Amino acid sequence: MDQFHDLPHDIALQCFIRVPFNQFHTIRSVCKAWKAEVHLPELLQLRNSTGKAQSLVVLSQAKMNPAEKRKCSHVPVYRLAVFEPEKGSWSEMPCLPEFENGLPLFCWMVAVGSDLVVMGGYGPGTWDCLNSVFIFDFLSSKWRRGADMPGGPRSFFGCAADGERTVFVAGGHDLEKNALKSVWAYDVTKDNWTQLPNMTKERDECECLFYRGKFHVINGYPTNMQGQFHQSIEVFDMLARKWFESNGVLSESTDTRKRIM
Repeated sequence: MDQFHDLPHDIALQCFIRVPFNQFHTIRSVCKAWKAEVHLPELLQLRNSTGKAQSLVVLSQAKMNPAEKRKCSHVPVYRLAVFEPEKGSWSEMPCLPEFENGLPLFCWMVAVGSDLVVMGGYGPGTWDCLNSVFIFDFLSSKWRRGADMPGGPRSFFGCAADGERTVFVAGGHDLEKNALKSVWAYDVTKDNWTQLPNMTKERDECECLFYRGKFHVINGYPTNMQGQFHQSIEVFDMLARKWFESNGVLSESTDTRKRIM
């Protein structure tokens, strides 16, 4: 903050918390001191506590592939778009590295702090099952490659984040269509994975959420009951590091799938 020569530190900080999200990459390039200040967790916390943080909605948007314009198939590609509710404006995000032809199909994306994490899915055009992880840093407006998901290829898994630094991946199925019980936690800051205790049930195509310090895994189905969803919820207590079954009740028609396609 020394670069604000004539301003007290608290006033300079008030200037920083009012910077629009799409200008952070500009101010962090001014000098090392500003870059360090932008990446301090306290700055994001202050933006949140003072109501200066911006709400953003990130969606996948289908677009026509230029290479397909002369063909009859018209297969769309999928890009990430950012909507700013306060301004009512849209902007397109940079393409994922290695995926200039569109997002992986059926991939997951979750918000973690000031980052967006995109993981898994199938390669566009190849349908290879992917274990890749990409992180978009809204402070630098750049993508980086994260550590691959461990445990072998898996698809149609559930995914949720604690909103701060950890992403959880549960269930899904392997290349042989075997439903999985395994669960992994990804620390975005440290870029490493930790295996958690297995769930009590196989849960293919499950859904997940993180709520009040606990990781919830909802529905899903076992290998021998393809498409016949459990009507149950397993909850992982982060402090006790144990699973327990929730008493929550879901209707038989519940299907909370919400993937990128």
